[in-house]
Amino acid sequence: MNNFRNRLAQFMMGRYGMDETFYVLLISYIVLMFINLFVHTWIIQILGIAIFVYAVFRFFSKNIAKRTRENQRVMNVLYGAKGFVNKRKNRSAQKKSCFFKKCPNCGKTLRLPRVKGKHNTRCPSCGCEFSVRILKGKR
Repeated sequence: MNNFRNRLAQFMMGRYGMDETFYVLLISYIVLMFINLFVHTWIIQILGIAIFVYAVFRFFSKNIAKRTRENQRVMNVLYGAKGFVNKRKNRSAQKKSCFFKKCPNCGKTLRLPRVKGKHNTRCPSCGCEFSVRILKGKR
C-alpha cells in the first residue's frame, strides 16, 4: 500500500491536480448526467462526456501556468456572479427602508431613505442635482 502511494505521488509530481475549476466541471458533468436521465438526449450525453474528459485532462496536465490562468478566469466569473447575487439579496432586504435610484449624470446607484413624496437629491460622486419621486413609503 505504501509503495502504491509513493508511485502515485511520483506520477502526480509536476501535474496540476484539482482546483476550483475541476470541481465546477465535475459538478456540471453530474448535473448534465442527472438531466439526461429524464431527457435522454445524445447531445447532452456527448457534452457531459466532453466536460468530464476536459476535467480529467486538466487534472493530469503538466502546463501549470496555463491551468492557473484558466482557473483564475473561472474564479473571476464565479465571484462576479456571487457578488451580483449578494448585491440583489442585500437590496431586497433593504427594500422596505431604502429606495435605489441611478444618477442621471454619472449612472452611480444612490441609496435614498424611503419617504413618500417628491424630493430633490444631490449625487455625492458628480454633484448633479435631480428630483426623485417615491410612491410607496413612510410619510
